Order: sequence, then structure tokens, then C-alpha cells
Amino acid sequence: MQLRDGNHAFHGPPGTPVRRRVPVRWWIVGMLFVGSVVNYLDRITLSIVAPLIRDEFGLSASDYALVVNVFLVAYTFSYGFGGKLADFLGTRASYYVTVTWWSIAACLHTLTQGLYSLCAYRFLLGLGEAGFFPTGVKAISEWFHPRDRGKPISIMLLGLGIGALLGPPVVSWLTLNVGWRAMFLITGLLGFLLLLPWTFIYRKPEEHPRLSEEEQEYLQESAKAVQDDTGQRMKVRDFLRYRGVWTLLGARSLADGTWYFYLFWMPEYLMRERGFSMEMIGGLLWIPFLASDLGLLLGGWLSTFLIRRNLGIPKTRKVCMLGGTLLVPLGILINSVSNPYVIILLMCVVFCAFAIWSVNVQTVATDMTEAHSVGTLFGMAGCAGTIGAVIVQSLIGRFIDLELYSLVFWLIGTLPLAAALLMLTVPIRKLKHPGGNASGAKAAG
Repeated sequence: MQLRDGNHAFHGPPGTPVRRRVPVRWWIVGMLFVGSVVNYLDRITLSIVAPLIRDEFGLSASDYALVVNVFLVAYTFSYGFGGKLADFLGTRASYYVTVTWWSIAACLHTLTQGLYSLCAYRFLLGLGEAGFFPTGVKAISEWFHPRDRGKPISIMLLGLGIGALLGPPVVSWLTLNVGWRAMFLITGLLGFLLLLPWTFIYRKPEEHPRLSEEEQEYLQESAKAVQDDTGQRMKVRDFLRYRGVWTLLGARSLADGTWYFYLFWMPEYLMRERGFSMEMIGGLLWIPFLASDLGLLLGGWLSTFLIRRNLGIPKTRKVCMLGGTLLVPLGILINSVSNPYVIILLMCVVFCAFAIWSVNVQTVATDMTEAHSVGTLFGMAGCAGTIGAVIVQSLIGRFIDLELYSLVFWLIGTLPLAAALLMLTVPIRKLKHPGGNASGAKAAG
């Protein structure tokens, strides 16, 4: 009898079924996926029960807008320091901190007594939730070869779409059966269930006790693929020396507002301007989010396929980003067609295309820096994207007040394409620590 410790098989006596073993790195991706689902579920609970809370505490629409903006401001701030926290604490500890923080904040919603307490709890929630994603990208950069990172990042981001699909039925059912206060407590407690599995699953690659021979070889190959690493963690000011970083920040600030429009404004637009009923919203609006999930998977798998066909990481990222955003302007037609099913179809195309852009532009952070600094760069990019989104949402609100929906759809339809064209102007490559290369700033171009 021959036994072999490998990623894929253990061979026993002839005729014995082969038992396949899931590599450790994919268990880690699974934990990041589940974390994303819970993260998004805790985020959207308020939007579903907002009418009940507004009626109970007498909150106006402006009051509710303040609650939303408080969350976005905290989310922006958290993206900024969340990456630095991940690089400083390390991936394992940062996961504990962010999940615990946002779970406590989600549970606190059950104690809401009015506008100011609700604002405080949403601010705390925003601080915790955004920091999770730099942590996840850092974990992937530690465990995956550069050519393979698009796929696991797409799976992590897929959790957001699954959370969008599960949120309305789960939150509605809990609210109807136990009330909105208990609903916040139950959904908030879900995050704590992630901590124990993470304790057993995650270690740094060089410290993990349960690696197979094949996975050790894979990680060694991944380590050899990392070049020009000085071993020095890069700070925000180090990244800002490079034109490529400024280009990434600019692209995210242009494009992210499009997704927030579809997320926050489309249900109201469909009901007020296109005659959708609440039943139609509930029965049809989940379909574009499913298309978004498929786009995330397609974006990750396609990038990995092209890289493995020797197209190269920089060209692959640019092909996928531009290819996705070329379809986003089809959303402009939503304001012109009358058939509700055509509207949903157009939304599906836009959601899928934007997801292809999203997974690839977010993976660029892992292409441009080493694992010890990727959280900082990813957080900077996310912060820029949220700041840009706040500005775009302000413009959208003004345009809607003036009943200029056609201008709104032209704006959100063209900004992602402009962002992709901007990304074509710079090389996507590893950045050298300025302290380790005197000409680093020149290399930035």
C-alpha cells in the first residue's frame, strides 16, 4: 500500500477510491467568502427595515439620508486605515479585529432609541466593515501566485452578491417573526461564528502545520515569482510617489460611484419613474445581482485563463477592465425603454460587465506591491473610490431634484469607461520601495 500526502489524492490499495484533499489556501478563500456574505448582510439590514424604524422614531427622509451618509463617511475612513491595520497587525489578527468590531456594531443596532444613536451605530459599523476587504486581499496575496489571484478575489467579492441575494428574504422573515430589534441581534451575532474556524484555518504560509507537499511547492513557486522585494513595508507616502498609484486612485474615484447609484437609487427610480410595484421590485430586482455574481466569477476566471495563456498580467488586467466597461454604457438605454423585462435585462448586462471591471481593478493592488504592503494600497484605492462615490452621489441627487434622469444615466454610464481608459495609460508592475532604489520615483511612470 502506498500513501501520499498531496493536495489532490491519497492512494491506497488497488480499487480503493481516491480521496481528494482541498488545499489550505482554498479553505482560506472560503472563509473570506463567508465573511463577505455576513459583511454585506449586516450592511443592508437597515435599508430593508428603514420604513419601520422611521415610523417608530418619526425620522424624516433627510434624517435617514444623514444615517446613510454617516455610514459612508465611516466606510471611507475605514478603507483608508484598514489597509494599514492589516499590514501592521498581520492578516490573522486583522481578521479578528474587523469581524469582531462590525459584529458588535451590528448587534448594537438593537438598542437604537432615535436618530443620534442610530447614526452612532452606523458609524461604528462602517468603521469595521470596510477594513475587512484589505485584510482579505492581503491574505490572498500571501497564499496565491500573482497569476492566480484574480480567481480567489472574485470569490471573496462574490460574497457581496450572495449577501444581496439573501438579505431581503432573510431580514424580512426575521423581522416579521421576531421584530426588527431581535433581527439586528441575530444577524449581528453571525459574525462571531466566523472567528473559531479562522483560528484553526489561518496561519502564514511559512508557519502553517497542515500543508501538503504539492502546496508547499506551489507556495515556493509563488515566492520565486515575487521580484524586487526589499522586505520593507511601504507607507502611504511611499505609494504616493508613483504615477501608477495616482492613476489607480483616480480610476477608482471615477468608477465606484456607478455601482453605488445602482445600489442605492435604482429601486426608487424604478418605482417612481418606471411604474414598478413593490411586488415587481421583490420579484425581479434580485436577477441583476445574480448577473453581478456571475460577472465576478467570469472576471476572475477569465483573467486567470488569459494569464496562463501567456498574455501577461498587465495586458490581461487591461483587457478585462476595458472589455467590461465597454458594456456599461448600455445602461444609458434604461431611461429610454419601457418594457420592464428589457430594463432588467439591461441591468443584468451592466451589473455583469461592471463586476468584470471591479474584480480586475481591485486585483491590480496585488500586482503593484508585495504581500506585506498590499493592504495599505488596497485600502488607499478603496478610500479613493468611496470619496469619489460620495461626490458622484451628491451630483446625482442634484440632477434628480432637477428631474434630469437622462443626465444621470449618461454620467454613470460613461464614468467606468473613462476609468478603464485612464488605467490604459500606465504600466501595471511591481513598485519598488523608494528607500531601496534611489530612482524609484522615476520608475513610477
